[in-house]
Amino acid sequence: MSNAISNAEAWGGWIARSLSLLGILGFVVLALGTISDVMLRWLFSAPIDGFAEIARLGVAIMSASFLPAALIERYHISIDFLGKWFGPRWHQVFDVFAAVVTLGFFTLMGWQFIGYTQELASAGETTWIIGIKVAPYWWVVTGFVIFCIPVQILVLLRVILRSPEVSE
Repeated sequence: MSNAISNAEAWGGWIARSLSLLGILGFVVLALGTISDVMLRWLFSAPIDGFAEIARLGVAIMSASFLPAALIERYHISIDFLGKWFGPRWHQVFDVFAAVVTLGFFTLMGWQFIGYTQELASAGETTWIIGIKVAPYWWVVTGFVIFCIPVQILVLLRVILRSPEVSE
């Protein structure tokens, strides 16, 4: 069982890191686009029409692309003083509790994102200036948030199966 979880975690980690890489590349493209927009405004008084709208949608996607990697790599704030004070067994109990709370949070967040994105799609919501439908972009964000759920399940299983350290 542990080997299957390790394999799933390796695949999940690869996918999560790949999404993060795409997010980083997206931010680089956004930076280059912003520079281009500013230069065109300054030199020719000709901004890129709708760039701010496209950028807002892109930032939502790019920001969400980092969530799975942050979970699988456990890049989050943790407060370990209680675990160290109560010992290794309680430290593991606190880690399991934190992983369960995180799983619950992302499950609720995914549920809310589904509802929000469905509302955007059914209303036919578009951007103001260039009229791009926003729902497809938010479905991508929602997909990234939902992908966090199985990733966090893997993290939870890894924490549960980890034996508490003998010395801290």
